[in-house]
Amino acid sequence: MKINKLFLTIFILLLVAGCGTSSTTAKKDIDLRVGAEGLKIEFLKNTPPAKIFEESVFPVIVKVKNNGAYSIKDNEAAVFSLGVEKDYTKKVSLLAAGRVQSFDKGNAALFKLEGKTKINPKGEEQVISYNVQAGRIDPQSEAHQSNIIATVCYPYESVLESSVCIDTDVGNLRPSKKVCKSQDLIFSNGQGAPVAVTKIETNMLPTLAEGQNELSGKISPQFLVFVENRGQGTVIRKESVTEFCTKSETSHANLNIVYADVYLAGQKLGCQLEAKQGVNEPAHIKLLDKKDIIRCVFKEGIEVSRDTYLSPLKVVLKYGYTQSISANYFIQKTAR
Repeated sequence: MKINKLFLTIFILLLVAGCGTSSTTAKKDIDLRVGAEGLKIEFLKNTPPAKIFEESVFPVIVKVKNNGAYSIKDNEAAVFSLGVEKDYTKKVSLLAAGRVQSFDKGNAALFKLEGKTKINPKGEEQVISYNVQAGRIDPQSEAHQSNIIATVCYPYESVLESSVCIDTDVGNLRPSKKVCKSQDLIFSNGQGAPVAVTKIETNMLPTLAEGQNELSGKISPQFLVFVENRGQGTVIRKESVTEFCTKSETSHANLNIVYADVYLAGQKLGCQLEAKQGVNEPAHIKLLDKKDIIRCVFKEGIEVSRDTYLSPLKVVLKYGYTQSISANYFIQKTAR
């Protein structure tokens, strides 16, 4: 009887251990770089209240959640601002606490927010609270509908890591079977960020020997990287994140700017990107109608004597992003 109990205990322990290993493995296998969201903002229920009285103080609480795969931390910060109707608002006070810091005379807030990780696949969230004091409404009015706009501006990155086929036998002259076939790559699930690589077209270009009309014995892989803003907000220059959330006006030149780097097997490719002469800034693309194409080539070339092989390709996109939500409320007249 004692022996049977011993075996039963060992069996249960092994079963529990097995379940724990399975759960851990499942967490490691989660693909974090999916979706087209970065930060998401929403008003908490009943903030602002649907109706308030003149000169009364009421709460406005916003939850900000990082639904993407990039973490805003270290030397970076997201900026949150609350826009109110000035003629009908007496005062706006940020309740700075914890990791939320006051900025720009108390109307804006700075904060950091970790993205989705294997430990926390849902991403981190932050609550930002304000006290708002309503103003008075026109003497001839009984009520006034006012509006609050919550805006968040933040730096973000999109990273795509994939494999491409480097076909050194473009003319299919070799009798041996190829390990892969050069073809276009489609990415429909995003990279866990609002700006996404949607497609990569690959071409293997035979090259001429320098100063001659003969083939050099090398091919130059060329890639067309299709980039698109799939989020609900607007792409901005990464360096203008604070400006967009704290100033009433900004330059049109700061809109839709995305810095881009493309690597083949860890080696940076030469890409056709915009760059201002005499200006110290990274080369970039400028999205038109939310889209653009990056043209890149491996200039050094690859010997055609090599067998066809798979090679890692990495695309890194850096940018700023901004989005807003709004809420209405009624200011009611009090007895005077």
